[in-house]
Amino acid sequence: MTCVLLPHSLQAGAWTQPARHGQIILTSSLFRTATEFDQFGDPVLFRDAGRFGHFTLNPYVEYGLTSRNTLVANVSAPWLNYSNRYGKQTSAGLGDIEVALKRRINSPESRWAFSGQFTVAFPAYSPTRTPAPGNHQVDLEGRVMAGRGLTLMHHHAFYDLEAAYRYRNSAPADQVRAEATVGMDATHWLMLMGQFFAIKGLRNGDPITITSNPNAQSDFDLYKYQPSMVLSLGHGTRLQLGWNSAFSGRNTGSGHAAVLSVWKSF
Repeated sequence: MTCVLLPHSLQAGAWTQPARHGQIILTSSLFRTATEFDQFGDPVLFRDAGRFGHFTLNPYVEYGLTSRNTLVANVSAPWLNYSNRYGKQTSAGLGDIEVALKRRINSPESRWAFSGQFTVAFPAYSPTRTPAPGNHQVDLEGRVMAGRGLTLMHHHAFYDLEAAYRYRNSAPADQVRAEATVGMDATHWLMLMGQFFAIKGLRNGDPITITSNPNAQSDFDLYKYQPSMVLSLGHGTRLQLGWNSAFSGRNTGSGHAAVLSVWKSF
């Protein structure tokens, strides 16, 4: 999960980090489900009374190389489990790792932030791992981002819009991705935030037989929303509490996840 913060505090999304400064966001999420969206987008129960879940730790780091260029690293470490009436499978370890360079297009002093980002994602796990955390391939992504900070009723607020094309090597289908985030400071120590995430598979991949992780299909659509609150703990530290809901999709798991994140600027 990529978090977006107000441009006057911690920064992400379309905003780049100041030179030689950055932030670390450590996110934990717990997801469990017994249903998935089928090829027509209808929610159905897993066969054979199946249940799937994962607990994921997700360190996300941004570091300002210059005022316009920010280096990004995003690491996933999921603990996966799948069970049905015939048995149970579990696995743990690293998942996919993303490394990106974000470039601010306009002036860092502008109230608007326009940026582009290029990302390389690669697997950090064995192709024989079961349940598998992904499809074990390299992805290349180009992303454009636009954000703006503003004042609403004497409260700091912001919004961030992003669109991306992700090329997925080997069998998985390429994807179009979109994200939208809005947030506002309710008090000097509390921010309210809402996020929307969309992934649209382009149906140009090859089928992959998935038996234990419904979220590792080679071609899928997924739409999620996430309301959350962010508490300021002082000294550049914030705590995020959120609820992530996969409310629509195709060929992927449906369900909800509890989200807890700690943000630290440096």
